[in-house]
Amino acid sequence: MKRYIFAAFITILGSTATADNVPDHAQHLFLRTVAHEMGHAVIREFDLPVMTSEEMIADDFATIFMGLYLPDLAMDATRAFAQFEIADDDREGPFSDYLDGKRRAARAVCLLYGMDPDQYGAIADAFGLSGQDAANCADTAPEITRSWRRILAPLMRPDDARITEIGVFADPDSRYFKSLTDTGTIDTAMTMLGMIDWHSLVRLNVAQCDGSAGWSRNGRLITVCGAYIARFIQSR
Repeated sequence: MKRYIFAAFITILGSTATADNVPDHAQHLFLRTVAHEMGHAVIREFDLPVMTSEEMIADDFATIFMGLYLPDLAMDATRAFAQFEIADDDREGPFSDYLDGKRRAARAVCLLYGMDPDQYGAIADAFGLSGQDAANCADTAPEITRSWRRILAPLMRPDDARITEIGVFADPDSRYFKSLTDTGTIDTAMTMLGMIDWHSLVRLNVAQCDGSAGWSRNGRLITVCGAYIARFIQSR
C-alpha cells in the first residue's frame, strides 16, 4: 500500500482532554467508517447517479474500495465491521435507508469474499459463508466490483500528482486523535483520501461529539465522532 505525505495539511488543535488508546479492532472500524463516508463524498462531489439507497451504495463502496486499494487491511476492516454490526443488531424500519445490522454485515462479507475468493476466503470461514450462498457471492460481487472500478478509474489521483486537496484536524477535546495518529491510523485514512483526485479540499475531522459519523457537502468534511469511536472500543 502506497503512503502519501500529507503533513502540511494537518491541523492539530491544542487539547486538554485525556488521551485514550484505540485498540486494533477500533482502528479498523475507524478506517471502515472513513471509507463509508468517502463513498458519500465521491457520490456527491462527482455527481454520481444514486439509483438506490445512498447508504447501501456507500457501504458497498467502502468494502470494494478497501478490497481493491487496501487489500492488506480489507479483511480486518470488513471483519471488524461485520462483528460490530452483528453485535449491534440494529433493526431498521421498513423505509430506512439502512439495512438491518446483520444484513449489512452479511453483504460486506459477501462482497469482499466474492471479489476474490482465493484472497479473501478466510472471511467466509469466519462468518459461516458456504455452499450456494458463497457461490452466489462469487458470481455477483465481481460485477459490482467491476462497475466501481470503471467508475473510479477517472477519479483516481495520478501517482505523480501532488496532493493538495486533503486535510485533517482534531477537535480541541478529542480523546482519540493522538492514539489514532500514533498508531498510523490517521496516516492510513489520509492515504485513502489521497487516492481520489478531489477537485476541492476534503477534510477529515476527529471530533469529540455525541453522534456517529457523516459527510457534510457544505463543508466538504468527513466527521467521525468520539462517541462513535467509544462504541467501537467497547464493542469487544
